[in-house]
Amino acid sequence: MANLHAESVNNVPILTVEGRLDTLSSPDLDKAIAPLLAQENHLVINFSKCTYLSSSGLRSLISISKKIGSRENGQFVLADVSVEVAHVLEMAGLQSMFTVARSLEEAIELVLSAMEISRPIQEIEAGNWLFDHHVVAEHIEPALIWKDRGIASYDELGFSLGKGMPAETTAADAQHAGLFFTTRKCAGFIPYDTSSAPDFRISMEPSRAGIFVEEAISFSKQPNAMLQLKNTRKISWHDMITAIREVSLKTHSDIAVTGFVLADQHPETPSISVGLISEPGLLTSPMAKSIPFIAVNDDEEGQPGFLGSSFMLDKLYKQSQAPLLDVFLDDNIRLENITDFSAVDKKSTLTQPILWLFLTNSAENAATQRIQIEAPGDFLSSPKKAFLTRRLYQDSSTLILKQLQGGFSAQTYQVTSYDRDGRKLRPTVLKLADRQMITREASRCQEYAMPYILNNSAIILGTEFFGNTGALRYNFVGIGGEQSKLKWLTHYFLEWPAEKLKPLFDKIFLEILNPWYGQTVKQAIYPFRDHDPTKTFFPDIFDKAASLFGISADEQMIYLEETGREMINPYWFLKHTYPKQYGMAMDYPTAICHGDLNMQNILLDEQMNVYLIDFSETRPRSVVSDFARLEAVFMLEFSPLDSAEDLSNMVRIISILHNTDQLNQFPEVPGVQNEAIKRNLHLSGLMRKYAFTSSGNNPDPVPYTIALLEWVLPVVNYVQANNTQKRLSMVIASLLCEKLTKWLF
Repeated sequence: MANLHAESVNNVPILTVEGRLDTLSSPDLDKAIAPLLAQENHLVINFSKCTYLSSSGLRSLISISKKIGSRENGQFVLADVSVEVAHVLEMAGLQSMFTVARSLEEAIELVLSAMEISRPIQEIEAGNWLFDHHVVAEHIEPALIWKDRGIASYDELGFSLGKGMPAETTAADAQHAGLFFTTRKCAGFIPYDTSSAPDFRISMEPSRAGIFVEEAISFSKQPNAMLQLKNTRKISWHDMITAIREVSLKTHSDIAVTGFVLADQHPETPSISVGLISEPGLLTSPMAKSIPFIAVNDDEEGQPGFLGSSFMLDKLYKQSQAPLLDVFLDDNIRLENITDFSAVDKKSTLTQPILWLFLTNSAENAATQRIQIEAPGDFLSSPKKAFLTRRLYQDSSTLILKQLQGGFSAQTYQVTSYDRDGRKLRPTVLKLADRQMITREASRCQEYAMPYILNNSAIILGTEFFGNTGALRYNFVGIGGEQSKLKWLTHYFLEWPAEKLKPLFDKIFLEILNPWYGQTVKQAIYPFRDHDPTKTFFPDIFDKAASLFGISADEQMIYLEETGREMINPYWFLKHTYPKQYGMAMDYPTAICHGDLNMQNILLDEQMNVYLIDFSETRPRSVVSDFARLEAVFMLEFSPLDSAEDLSNMVRIISILHNTDQLNQFPEVPGVQNEAIKRNLHLSGLMRKYAFTSSGNNPDPVPYTIALLEWVLPVVNYVQANNTQKRLSMVIASLLCEKLTKWLF
């Protein structure tokens, strides 16, 4: 059973339901609602104390919603819905049918906003015309002036006019530049180039649709007034502009700019126009000096400035005599209802126009209302990066970005953020890359990292996309809390001796990551297909090699001074042998592998808890893949190569290192004096040991060698690698290709 209690707060009728709204109590609800529905156009039902909602209760709510929804400006709100009731609404697919407020106070505010339009209608005369005047909002908000070039969302711009172009076009595509007009969910564009046709965009997610803004003016979220022409059916645009000015100045004498949305109710050619009218004196005012385009004047001097655009419609839908603007626009500005878009034809005549006015007498910098970003380098000069970052950090007012690494295909930033009250939020990491990579990263982190790795803290907090650019936000709080100091594995690698690094690597690979590498499944693998670097990050390897070394990928053999003999051209091998061997299969142990594991993707806190990031390539594959990747890191990226003598010494060392036919063999290399090389050799041997153990003691060297080759070949593409490292990578790759040719062909 349910207890029902009716009350009124600020003239808003409220019915509180306490207990179970089921088959027995639904008739009581209908009975209690009846007198309210007879007198009121608005109603709030408070569900904060309702613990159960049955199908009969749902039917009662649907009936109430239909009755109130059919009334002029009727507003029906469910307030403070419990988890149990919300679940019932979701299962029935009805959550979008009702307006649901998080609290009773919010519900009351929603109803009061709807009631504003129901204020007594006043008649107002402007020139020779008489209008019904509905006051919607008394307070005059400052306009927002947009001057910082970049991307702003339709949602941010609201009702606005400006100079710019659709954000999905390229910045250099000047033919799309021109004037734009927005109505929160829709944007229209009129190019300066008259040979280009006007265009428009509609977005059901206006916070994700954007415009390259050169300069613009935005009005408040809600109009100040609504006007309807009385009696006379027709009025010229010229007279309407004059009337709008008079109404604005009669109601607020200091108005500088009036924005408007105007519906022309012509029975055959209805339209909705958006624009602004600026006062003649505005031409010399600070506002016009800030964005002079708003004072555009096609007529004689002393006349108001005017800008406007029109959406031509198939039909004009109007739910009541005083429709709410947002609802009116949603009903009419729809793709299937728009027949054309163009600049306002001021010589045309309007039929029974309805218009909403946005009044302003001052201006503020729009940048102060946006999320503030402090970032290094040219971050803010990339509009898409800044736009996506703001989308990901809607809970923040200020962001401080510090670049962690600028990888080959992605950029990663440490983010310190603050909420709107200045409180510091938990540390996060922002990653920017192409859409495909960010999509993979988010899904594979969820699928392969979170269920398996206990100490991994890289939880995906959100992703955003614009065109082909994507952004991802990681939670990055260490197990020890926000004071944890996370350091890259590179830090320990460079600071610690080999004997101290071994137990650390044992912990990482044999304990923390054991849920990946310690649970193998024997499956068919396709080594050449799975480890072709041209199919992942490096499609231009052949061009890079030709540019650096003058070597054609169509030349099978090359002479290498470092070995003093002709050897297989590794780029020829990649171009011609790999594709022929895509179908070569092997039964081999597979495991979840990171796919791009390096020491910048592994972090540790003070207690040596391990945190992994960058999961875009994570998936099941040959269990030895990640270990081979790290050997390439040790022997190439961190080998001392400052001279031709160093290169010659490394070629000697690596030639010995690969003089073996089994995975579990790691030859001793005599004559090594350099401590860094000793460390690298020690850890490379450790990787082969891990690989051998993880593979079930399988000595076959082919899977490991092909996986190693995947990360040796593309060193020619690495921006951070010097030419000596790139030369060494070519020699190592050639040695590996010779081994594979011997073993397989």
